Amino acid sequence: MFFSIPRLLTVALLASVIPAHAIGRTERFRTVVTTDMEQDDLTSLVRYFFYTNELDTEGIIYTSSKYHWAGDGKGTKFFLPNREYNTSQTSWRWTGTRTIEDILLKAYAEIYPNLRVHDSAYPTPKDLLSKVKIGNVVFEGEMDQNTDGSNLIRSLLLDNDRRTLYLQAWGGTNTIARALKSISDQYSHTAQWSHLQASISHKAVILASGFQDETYASYIATNWPDLRVEDFSTAYSTWGFNCNGGQGNVRGLPGQHEFFTGAWIKANIQIGPLGRLYRSWLDGQHTPGDQLDVFGNYTLASAPGTWCKPLGPYDFLSEGDNVAFNPLLTTGLQDPSNPTLGGWGGRSKLNSSKPELWQLVASEKTANGSEVKDWTTNRWVEAASNDFAARMQWGLTERYGEGNHAPEVRIVGGGRKAARAGETVKLAARVSDPDRDAVTVSWWQYPEEGTYPGEIAVTSNKSNGASVKVPADSKSGQTISVILQGTDDGEFPLTRYDRVIITVK
Repeated sequence: MFFSIPRLLTVALLASVIPAHAIGRTERFRTVVTTDMEQDDLTSLVRYFFYTNELDTEGIIYTSSKYHWAGDGKGTKFFLPNREYNTSQTSWRWTGTRTIEDILLKAYAEIYPNLRVHDSAYPTPKDLLSKVKIGNVVFEGEMDQNTDGSNLIRSLLLDNDRRTLYLQAWGGTNTIARALKSISDQYSHTAQWSHLQASISHKAVILASGFQDETYASYIATNWPDLRVEDFSTAYSTWGFNCNGGQGNVRGLPGQHEFFTGAWIKANIQIGPLGRLYRSWLDGQHTPGDQLDVFGNYTLASAPGTWCKPLGPYDFLSEGDNVAFNPLLTTGLQDPSNPTLGGWGGRSKLNSSKPELWQLVASEKTANGSEVKDWTTNRWVEAASNDFAARMQWGLTERYGEGNHAPEVRIVGGGRKAARAGETVKLAARVSDPDRDAVTVSWWQYPEEGTYPGEIAVTSNKSNGASVKVPADSKSGQTISVILQGTDDGEFPLTRYDRVIITVK
């Protein structure tokens, strides 16, 4: 049901003055996935379904990209330069519009009873199925026609839900662009247009796994410059295609390599009805319709001319689209309203204010003070991988006690504190674990989240608390970010966090 323009504006204007911290901690983020269903989209969807208990999934929509498009079914030829093809094509690497319904959701249905034992918030297979739509899939960048997918996004943008709508672009942004254009086509000639456009720009955020067609540059950036867009393509270095550049499998070295190895992937991820669909190197699987998906077969993958040479059997292949939903997952650090804060999705900086475009920072400091490229996403690999593996076990276990569940850690009076230069701030933690596991607590400074430029002394004590010495040379208004981290001792150790921002008086 669509609200009138005045009603929508009232809702949007009220939402614009509500601070992010006023929203309950357990409020689920509202999101739509748009996907071109490449091999790495499929593996990302496998992971995504295990986290649907934490997200309010409003849509899962097939779309096209420069790599995958269906054609119009009439033999119409299409060509753009600098693509994977050299001559006009009637379709390109199209994998169809039934994989989610006929394969992934059927596997999800098999494990759904077990998942609900561990969290009753998991949506039913029927509910998820009702969210699957076909968007703009005909050609790369096609946004001429309204589709079921674009109409769904349009209705969500115009409804009275006050929450931010996070639009994930795993393929091209064309279906999202079509939804925006359909609103513009209907209302841009009305007196209320400027207010309506502002309210929608405030409501929507695009989380893009790179820009896989030209519709962001050609339409969204120019016509909706105040709509926040976040580009996570540099996170491919952590989660994207893992190719042999002559050194073998070096992903995650030195400290987190285990989680990218075939031994770990095969034993802990490619198990069970849904996990078996996950893709890894030389696993014998193939995506129907995609002639360039040769990753499951050594002979084809190692042939001359292939761009990504094979690694060992079951080594990590690619999961390049989890980069778009990692920022939304419930870890204790998540705050997608503020891209400058770090978390499993990485920490971003403003690249352009008009249009509003955010991109991941290039590097961050490790615990020893070294500046390391891509550390903003690499630092979370172990925690995210163990979490995924633990959830994979949820799908295989019929009793709550047979699975591991994350601890809960909270900073007493956390959020924000104020202190003078030279003062010592005492911090206390509340720590619990649903499985009664032992929880190891640590405190650390996240220097890039604060504005004080130096290192801070954070001293832990035996009662899970810590003392933070505010430097004598700190200046009024500067901030210091301190993270509380708790990790249980389950088979797959699970980690949760909290943060406090200390502002110098």
